[in-house]
Amino acid sequence: MRKVYRTCKIRYSSRGHHKGKVKEFSFMVQYEPLFIGRWQPFHDGHKTLIGTVLEEGGKVVIAVRDTPLSEKNPYPLQERVAYIKSVYKDNDAVEVVSIPDIKEVCYGRDVGWGIRRIRLKKQVEEISATKIRNSKKRVVWLTGNVGAGKTSLAYLLKERLDAVVLDGDEMQASISTDLGFGKQDRDVHNMRVARLAKILNSQNYNVVVSVIAPFQSTRDKITKLIDPYWIYIKGGEKGKNTPYEVPKKPHIIIDPTKEALLTSLEKIIKEVGNLSSLAK
Repeated sequence: MRKVYRTCKIRYSSRGHHKGKVKEFSFMVQYEPLFIGRWQPFHDGHKTLIGTVLEEGGKVVIAVRDTPLSEKNPYPLQERVAYIKSVYKDNDAVEVVSIPDIKEVCYGRDVGWGIRRIRLKKQVEEISATKIRNSKKRVVWLTGNVGAGKTSLAYLLKERLDAVVLDGDEMQASISTDLGFGKQDRDVHNMRVARLAKILNSQNYNVVVSVIAPFQSTRDKITKLIDPYWIYIKGGEKGKNTPYEVPKKPHIIIDPTKEALLTSLEKIIKEVGNLSSLAK
């Protein structure tokens, strides 16, 4: 195919410091069909859409928008690009590229390319990435001793996951005012929080729990009830009045002395937003 260079004007979305700006990008193209999307996540409907063009014997370019992480866009750019590349790892006819988040694609007269709507079967077109995301609401439980940094991380996760936060101090002052801090009372309190998290999760909320849950026996019961993502945060106070049994197999271990808070946040987002598990 004849290679040519084209200039495409892309207008950034209204978010961030790029607001309203228009930037020109020069691409070397081979008249290959271009698919632009968030791919949040990349699902069977997308595969069928792209497969329709591949079956015609051509090549395609899949452009992945660099959307800010949010409830509607929970998967990082690198993870989406890597996943789509893995889907087509044995297909040389597919190129996967990343582009800035865009608001619109602008073109002028006689640009040398067209826009084509590909019609798919109704059941395929009805596959929704939003429905896939919403069917996988999560409960994240931050466990660790007093002063480990659970609450700070919980409220960062709240913004990124659009979640409800169940904070230990607030829960103690609301649903467990009749309880103390002995082992049995802690167990009862933790299970009350777990049941509340289950109710909220069943109503399609992401839930972030910031409660110590110091005993493994209690955490085992919580796992049977709601099977949360266990995030163990090292550090905090240690002593007779702050008993804590280190989790045996947490999903993630956070060490605040070795990594920044935002690094810990990204680590959790990547685990909670496991792209491969949602795209199947």
